[in-house]
Parts: sequence; C-alpha cells; structure tokens
Amino acid sequence: MNRSKPTPSPLAGMFPTVGSAAALPRTRHALVAIALLVAWGVHAMPNVSGEDAVGKVADERASDDNLLRRMTGPGIRLTEEKQFVLPPPTFVSIDGEPVDEATAKQELGKIAGRHGIDRFARDSVVAPISTRTDSIKNDAGTRIGHFIDVAFVVNQSIAEIRKSKTLDDFRSDAEAPEKPDSFAGQDDPEEIEKNKTRSLTKQELADKGIELEGEYETLGYLQMPLLSKVVVRGVAWARRSVWSNDDENAPVILTWLLDSRFASASPEPEPESIANQWRAIERTSVGEKQLGRPNPYAGMGGYVAITRVPGNTGASIVQMRFVIHEPIGWFDGRNLLRSKLPILIQDRVRNLRREMQE
Repeated sequence: MNRSKPTPSPLAGMFPTVGSAAALPRTRHALVAIALLVAWGVHAMPNVSGEDAVGKVADERASDDNLLRRMTGPGIRLTEEKQFVLPPPTFVSIDGEPVDEATAKQELGKIAGRHGIDRFARDSVVAPISTRTDSIKNDAGTRIGHFIDVAFVVNQSIAEIRKSKTLDDFRSDAEAPEKPDSFAGQDDPEEIEKNKTRSLTKQELADKGIELEGEYETLGYLQMPLLSKVVVRGVAWARRSVWSNDDENAPVILTWLLDSRFASASPEPEPESIANQWRAIERTSVGEKQLGRPNPYAGMGGYVAITRVPGNTGASIVQMRFVIHEPIGWFDGRNLLRSKLPILIQDRVRNLRREMQE
C-alpha cells in the first residue's frame, strides 16, 4: 500500500511558496489545513460511531499520557532551555466540559471585540476572524518561535462538522503499511516543496517500542516546506483528546505534536532517516533548488477545540492554538512568519466556509 503522496497538509497550506493568499491551494480538508494544524494531513483518527464505538475508547482522557494536559501543563519544548505552555481552551475544559452559557457568551464577546458577537458569528464567508500572533523569546530576548491563537465561527453544528469531510484527516485505515513509503526522489528539486505525509509502519513503531493507544491516536511521517526557505521533516503525533461517542454535538478537542521520541541523537541527523529535522532550501550557481545539511528540530504542536456558539446549536466556534519553533537559520532573523500568517489564515478560513456551503 503506497500512501506517500503530495497532500494538502495543515500547516503547509498556510505557507505556500508565494506569500500571497492567491497562492494557497483549495482543499476540502481546510479546517485541518488552516493551522495544525492537526498532524499535517496525517490520516489520524478512525471514524468511530454508533455500534462501532461499543467497547472502544473514544478519546485520550483515560490515558496516562494525556497530550492536551501535557501541552497546557509542562508545555511544548522549543529548545533545551525553553518550554511554552499553551493556554487551555476558552469554551471547554480539558476534561471536555463546556463552560456555562453566560461565561461562553462573555468570552465570545471578548474575542469578537469591536466587531460584536452578532457580526463575528454571522453566516458569511467574510465574517471576522480573530488572529493573534505572539513572539516567543528566550531568556536573552531572542525570538525563537511563535504562538498563534485563532478563533472563528462556522455555521454548522458540531455533529455536521464531525460527519463532513472537514475532519477527514482524523479518520484512517486501521492497518499500518508493512513497508515504509519512501518519499521517492524527496531530494529532487521538483519534490522539495511538495507537502507529503505517510503512516508509520509497524516496524518503525516497533523500533521505538511504541504501541498506539486504542482508536484515538496515530503517528505519521511528514514533509512540510515553509515559504520556499525551509523543509521540515519528522514524525507528527496526533490524538483525539476530547471526542464523545454518546453526544455528537459535544465539544471536540484535537491535538498534535512533533514527537520527541523521534528526536535525533546526533547534531546532524541522517537525511534519509525519519528523525525530526529541518533543512534549508538553497540555490545552486545555476539557480536550481537543493537542500542544505540536516539540523535537529523540535517545537511544533497545538490543538483545535470546537464548541457550540452560545444560544445557537447550528453554529460552532473553532479555536486553534499552536506553537512553532523558529531556529535563527530559517529566515536569518527576519520575522516572515508573523508578517504572513494573518492573511494566510484568513484565506484558509474563508475557503473552509465556502466549502461548507457546497
């Protein structure tokens, strides 16, 4: 089974080779393609519902290693010295309990700001979007990453979102392939800037002594280009942190993280390994693209929380919070990500809304 293919990946969809909104590809998986956003298009979660749910764990709340608690507790490690703690979701607890209606309305009003709740939540492709990007700095005051906080409303119920293609990246085949999918020609100039994902094989999991828990988590290998400057490769870990099998309109929280179990033990990882790494996109004397030497990489992760708009069962609030570690070597200190993120996120959200209307 060959699953290695170019695919619209969540973060990669935000960072096209041209920094304009027009360069963004359309994808029916736009929710996951906005920011995470969740596991870079890794086919993460099986579709468990109805009778199939009997005897199966719906989410990770019963797990000893709760990814959401880790990211909102100790935090996401960006460097040896710096961890960033994600704030918990606004409208639902990490245990899956929605906040009360009055509090939800008050918090939505804060997010809507000058737009007001009615305008922020209106049924329109161009309804306002809340986007905040904050630089993360080390103790010396050097920027080493970004925290991105996005919230917007889609006029579909949580049940409709769960059944739509929007969350296709959270449904997967049950069996991992027996043979690894090589990213064929992955260092070829024509392949460098393609977004690619594949499932990990059983052998790759066994090599790390990993057994996936239940039906709610997966690991996948990815290739993610950023702004024609950098290619990130490594293993993404995705978990369905809050997902009720009993109430399809209950809040949903989906989490993802670049998996530290696949960190490189070497300061220069093997280029063909699945160790987490980044490589600069360089140019030869004749202008042909090529990849620079591999560097270890860590520090990407976040969550998507989907909750009901207070007083409107037919509309949902989508809140995305995630972190990106930015090594100095990526853009030579230029703040390219922060300058391009807001317009790219806006375009992705509008595409999502359009596709939901189809």
